[in-house]
Formats: sequence, structure tokens, C-alpha cells
Amino acid sequence: MSMTGTLRMKAVCRGDKTVVADTYFDGAFKVARPVYFEENEPTVYSLHVGGGYVGGDRYHTGVVLEQDAKMTLTTQSAAKVYKTPNEPVYQFMDISLAPGSVFMYLPDPLIAYEQARFQQETIIHMEKGSTLLYSDSMTPGWSKSGHPFQYEWIRSKVKIYEEGALQVYDHLFLKPSERDVCTLMQMEGYTHAGSLFIVSPMLKQAWQEELEQIFEPYNEQARIGFSTLKNNGCTIRILANATYVVEEMILKCTNWLRTKLGQEPVQLRKY
Repeated sequence: MSMTGTLRMKAVCRGDKTVVADTYFDGAFKVARPVYFEENEPTVYSLHVGGGYVGGDRYHTGVVLEQDAKMTLTTQSAAKVYKTPNEPVYQFMDISLAPGSVFMYLPDPLIAYEQARFQQETIIHMEKGSTLLYSDSMTPGWSKSGHPFQYEWIRSKVKIYEEGALQVYDHLFLKPSERDVCTLMQMEGYTHAGSLFIVSPMLKQAWQEELEQIFEPYNEQARIGFSTLKNNGCTIRILANATYVVEEMILKCTNWLRTKLGQEPVQLRKY
């Protein structure tokens, strides 16, 4: 299968420092040199050299973290999905985490424009003792009519395996033409959605109370749901009416976890 963009990378721990030991990219995907905001942990920015995603595009990202490696992966800018009249955009991601590794994925939002169709699937394989923070956010793009939710549909699947056993399966599907996505059990009057998955041995029983305190200032701006996962983890869903609200909440949650891991807070400046 021909790919519009491919990115593969491996992070390894050498002494006390994590280095990106193997990187391959092709097509529309590029990657910048790792940035060390913290001395021992690289932050990597993936780049899309095209103007946006169009019908028939296919992208694949593969990430491997060896034992005790720590890495944050983010994007340079939002993923813009334009009209896809004939075939959707497909995006695939595979992540493999060895014991003691810490991987945080903090992409910019997906912006789906009028008549856009987008499908992504993320498969994560974890070993015991590894830590994962995986985030995702979606927002409707500009449309000629000025109304939101003019995209055709967005589908996102996340599967998390631990020691080879499927522990988490999340399927988010938004198709405005079939139902009013603003109603109860859908977007409930909001326009932006964010998801956060955390699996870590550092996640203790009081995690929900701690996060409720962190999110309390946003109670008037967002609707927040928590769920406990089987494998010592949690998932958080955020509904809001502005991109910055979702981004701020995800970043606060990220830095909360980083503090528990003994890491410095991160601020991903992109402008």
C-alpha cells in the first residue's frame, strides 16, 4: 500500500539520557531534530510538508521506545483535513513501549473542514512498568455557510494492549449528517472534543480527586468525563467550545503526570 507520508523512530536509553537512535521518514512526513527541554529527555516535532490532508492520503507513524527510554512526540501544527469527495484520509499509528519507558503523545488538533472524511487507528503495545500518555483533539473547520459540523465524518480508534492482552478499545465516531451531534450523548452543545489516555504504575487511587481539582477552573467552559481502565489507567473526555480550552486542560494533565514521574513541566511553544 502506497503511503503519502511515513515516519518511524526508535528511542533508546544510553546511561541516564534518552536518544533517538533510529529515524526514517518519507513523503509528506518529516521530523525535526530532537529538542532537549529537559537534559535527559528528547521532545520530537513531526512535520507535514504539504498544505493539508486531502482525499486518498494515507499516513503511517511507528514509534518504539526501548527499556527506560523517555520521549515526548508532538506536531508542528494542526492537521487540516480538506474536502475528500472520493476517498477518506487514513492515518495509522503503532506504538511499542518496553518496561520502564515513558511516552507522551501531544499532537495539535485535527481540523476537519467541509465535506471532510477522516479515519485514524492507533495501536499501542505496552509492557508492564511502562507509562503512556496519549492525547487527541478534534474541531470543526471553517465552512462557507458559517455553520460548524460541515464535515462528513470523523472516526478514531484506539487499542491499547498490555503484555499482549487487549485492555482498552475506544471508538469515537462523529457523523453530523446522521444525527444532531449537539444533542445529549453526542457533543451536548459543544463543538470541540479532546481525549486523553493515561496508563502508568504511578497512577494511584486518588487520581480522579486530584484531576477534579486541576480541572475545577474549567467547569464553566467545558464538560469533563473520567473513566477507570482495567490496566491501572484512566481515560478523560473533554467537550468545549474553544481549542485553547482543550489544549490547556490536556497540558495541565500532562504536567500533573510529569510531576509524579519526577519530570519537569513542559511547555510546547510553536510560535
